[in-house]
Amino acid sequence: MTLPTAEELHNAEASTLWNVLCCPLVATIGMIYRSLEIYFWPCFRVVSLRVANVLHRTCCFCCGWPYVDDDFYGAAALGGHTKEGALISAEDMAEDTDWVRAHELDAFGGNRPQLFEGEIEPDDLCQGAVGDCWLVAAFACASEHPDSIRRLFRTVEYNPRGMYAVRIFDPVKKKWTVVRVDDRIPCKKGTKRPRFMNPNGSELWAIVLEKAYAKFCGSYAALDGGFVLWGWHAMTGDNVFQMSKNKESDGDDGSWYREDMVAIDDKKDRRACGFKKTDETYTEDNIWTLLKRYDRQKSLMSASIGKTAYGKYSGPAGEEILEEEGLAAGHAYSLIQAVEVTDSKKISALPGGMLTVDTDIGRTKPRIKLLQLRNPWGTFEWKGDWSDKSPKWKEHPNVKKELGLVDADDGTFWMCWDDFKRYYTRINVCDRSTSADASLDARENDGSCGIISGCLCGCAEFWCLCKGYRNLYCGHRSTDKTLDAQERGCCGIC
Repeated sequence: MTLPTAEELHNAEASTLWNVLCCPLVATIGMIYRSLEIYFWPCFRVVSLRVANVLHRTCCFCCGWPYVDDDFYGAAALGGHTKEGALISAEDMAEDTDWVRAHELDAFGGNRPQLFEGEIEPDDLCQGAVGDCWLVAAFACASEHPDSIRRLFRTVEYNPRGMYAVRIFDPVKKKWTVVRVDDRIPCKKGTKRPRFMNPNGSELWAIVLEKAYAKFCGSYAALDGGFVLWGWHAMTGDNVFQMSKNKESDGDDGSWYREDMVAIDDKKDRRACGFKKTDETYTEDNIWTLLKRYDRQKSLMSASIGKTAYGKYSGPAGEEILEEEGLAAGHAYSLIQAVEVTDSKKISALPGGMLTVDTDIGRTKPRIKLLQLRNPWGTFEWKGDWSDKSPKWKEHPNVKKELGLVDADDGTFWMCWDDFKRYYTRINVCDRSTSADASLDARENDGSCGIISGCLCGCAEFWCLCKGYRNLYCGHRSTDKTLDAQERGCCGIC
């Protein structure tokens, strides 16, 4: 029998026998270490930084108080952009751009912004002028799991100096790097409205994170066009892959195949990557099963539509607009949920306007397969069956209640599986590790004492509600194998 290493025991990555035998030791030492690492040390850093900021501002009489990142500023940071087919040089962009401190943006109305305001949600994101829908979709998917966003920030609350440190995984070097940026945001000249990512509310995390990625890649222009998979890999360091639909022109019966992303070492393009086709193929039923399983596993997913011959190329980044359907081809959508529901009551209209209620539908009808998606534009939604305005919701009121439909022009919509597979041709998946889903919430809404409250509440959840044990022993760890070939055992119910 091979003896496990100390790291394997600490991370509960040894065999089941060793994990069980060493559970008391790991539960005592490992949990204490993790709670210190996740909650107490970050809390101590925040309090220390607050004291240091006060001393710095007092002793220096505000001289050099705002942090300035001269390495990422001006024309070089903006890069050249394309607008309506015309190329705008970096110099022209710089002349038409003002760099505005975050607290001066119109969106905050003169109020002090927060790094995180309340809960982290996909609605916090609003795509700007640059064609980085792939990155916005990556952020939006990750924001469904707030800990995965908070863990990227070394700076856990609003910094009055305007300095933020963000962790980014380098896909080529295969290691984490820390990117530091200031909070000067590029705005159209004469305004205080961001050119690119726009804040939705009084929080900064989305525009700071976008700026950190722009600096990592070289410029904001370098974010124009890309792959959601690369964004997820840089956010998590976990395994990513895509499922692509075989073209009907090839005489295929609608099967899908898996492709793995491969990072390419290109000094001119840090996002360079390719895709390697595997031997794995799946039927449409297989794909639906995979979607449900990856959804339950809290993986990150998105979907996109291949270019067609009848759409209009009128999207902000040249996306092909399918006006009648309410969809955009060549555009990344967040895939939020994949669910099957059975309605025990269906309401139908009879001739003359009378209504009839079928209470046996649960026994006579198949389960309804639905997916929830989100357009990173925050608007322009699907117009077919199960869309916000669809009569399907009135026919199936219990489904509407169970899924909590919100009729709003927010970019989020539901679609049935049959319509999804008719239009969408690619599905992206990040097999995300959930064993580290814990982070310090500074609770900025609670004022200066919020950090202490966040630390204590986080520890209480970690210990008393067994979040630490669940993450350590039942949390999923990323793998390069397709999920349906794996046996998850008892951890599947934790």
